[in-house]
Amino acid sequence: MRFTFRILTWACNTKVTVQGLENLNPEQRPFIFVCNHASYLDSMMLILAVPMEFSFVAKAELGRQFIAGTLLRKIRTKFVERFDTQQTISDAKKVTAAAAEGNSLLFFPEGTFTRMPGLLPLRMGAFTTAVTSDRPVLPITIRGTRSILRAQTWLPRKGSVTVSIGEVIVPDPSVPEDADHNEIWNAALKLRDAAREQILRHNGEPDLADELGKI
Repeated sequence: MRFTFRILTWACNTKVTVQGLENLNPEQRPFIFVCNHASYLDSMMLILAVPMEFSFVAKAELGRQFIAGTLLRKIRTKFVERFDTQQTISDAKKVTAAAAEGNSLLFFPEGTFTRMPGLLPLRMGAFTTAVTSDRPVLPITIRGTRSILRAQTWLPRKGSVTVSIGEVIVPDPSVPEDADHNEIWNAALKLRDAAREQILRHNGEPDLADELGKI
């Protein structure tokens, strides 16, 4: 897939710049990657930019789509149900188990993207997974894909993309293995806020958390 995507970006004359590869410290792997979401191109750019194996974590609706679902399953995507409470809990446990077993996972914690520029509130799933599996969070910022292929459009425009791999954020070591829900939640909030600050620093778009309500 990386080879195919390299050919596609070359054919479309799209320049992809990757920054921060030195932050992929082998001694800290596996990671919980968290990335802003601006376009259907984001997954392709991440496969191109991150030179290691990882699995995407995506909403279950995508898995039920014929084309997208087939492709996502082939790259071992973990699907999470959002509307059935019992299934959501079950899927979250499977994702946490995958992280605990040593798999790097990549989340788009905004959950969706829009035509309007800006960073949406971040959902908590990635960060609670990091705390409960004791895995470091590594923020990634994609800049440029929204202008190349906006939501509700199918014809890409010429442009360039920058993928910035941020600094590792380690979960609070004082959280015990048998931590209760409140302890896990508070530790996850700290991870979320630190990751959000890094993404905002690099994506060049406004912060929409105050406008849309924090999660």
